[in-house]
Amino acid sequence: MRKLSEYRDGDALDLLADIMEPAAEIMVDDEVRKAFDEDTKLHAASVAIKLHKDAVLKILAALDGVPVEEYHCNIFTLPARVLEILNDDELVDFFTAQAQTMTSATSSGPVTETIEDGGTA
Repeated sequence: MRKLSEYRDGDALDLLADIMEPAAEIMVDDEVRKAFDEDTKLHAASVAIKLHKDAVLKILAALDGVPVEEYHCNIFTLPARVLEILNDDELVDFFTAQAQTMTSATSSGPVTETIEDGGTA
């Protein structure tokens, strides 16, 4: 797996296109965000894996440059892959930024109350 900073030009665009949707799916999940904010990265990864298996597989396949249908992992290779991702600061920053972007895009501003004059002066 290459680091994000190693992807350039067309390769970078292809990778971004491949991981944007599954990353957004994972990072807008309240349980994943809570685990990421309150617990360890490893626990957050565990929550993401349990709740978003297909999205995790799409990301891992894209990072390996393999079609998702051809990507395989097992109990021995998966922990190493997850730790690689968690230790890649640029990748973690990407997922965090993606979550913040998605959260701000879907949340509205504060509710304001309209106060009307009852007509008495």
